[in-house]
Amino acid sequence: MPVSIISRATWGAKPWNNDPSSDGPAYVPLTSRTEFFVHYDGAHHITRTGYAIPRAIEAEHLGNGWAGIGYNFVVDQAGNIYEGRGWTRQGAHCPNHNVSGIGVQVAIGGDQEPSEAALAACRALYDEACRRTGRALAKKGHKDGYATECPGPKLYKWVQAGMPTKSGTAPTAPSKPKPPAFPGRDKFRPGANNAYVTQLGKQLVKKGYGRFYKVGPGPKWTDADRRAVEAFQRAQHWTGADADGYPGPETWRRLFT
Repeated sequence: MPVSIISRATWGAKPWNNDPSSDGPAYVPLTSRTEFFVHYDGAHHITRTGYAIPRAIEAEHLGNGWAGIGYNFVVDQAGNIYEGRGWTRQGAHCPNHNVSGIGVQVAIGGDQEPSEAALAACRALYDEACRRTGRALAKKGHKDGYATECPGPKLYKWVQAGMPTKSGTAPTAPSKPKPPAFPGRDKFRPGANNAYVTQLGKQLVKKGYGRFYKVGPGPKWTDADRRAVEAFQRAQHWTGADADGYPGPETWRRLFT
């Protein structure tokens, strides 16, 4: 099944550290990822649904003094996948494994049975993680890296069995999308007013940089666009002229892939 991820901007995540100027947790290159950790919520059943699930986790983790939600992704019983720290931010889910490990919470607790949709979505994330890193990541439960009961007996048994899915639900990693053609630097300069500015702004919102916009992006180029592009560029660990807030071909390519 293709991996479709609900962005932080869509489910309503707060800015990192509650500071709109913060770029958030440290960048982790995909080359550093070697493990895939499965978690659950703990002793109690999860009764929330939809966006309320990642929002509740975020509130708890902010209460711990963390920058925000600690998992890289969260999966609910309907098979929805919510972006937490994403592919390239340091997690806060398993001490000593937050750089090497991608942490995914399946939103169940206690003796709840994980749904086939949830397991298939979690496995799809694993397959996508392997595709992105170019290696087979070690399949682990939280307890393999830290003294805890997490991810509970049912999920841990599933992890130890190799994270299988029922016949017909086994996910396949999607092909890498081809970005739209870069329209040229002149489309993104002061005074510019065109559909490409709108296209760029919508993609920045989708990627989690919507906090810079007081109103919907485009078609007129504004300082909000420049600041959003600059934040995205700095998240790539670019500096100087490479993070000037004006998109070039590489900024465009990374935004749309």
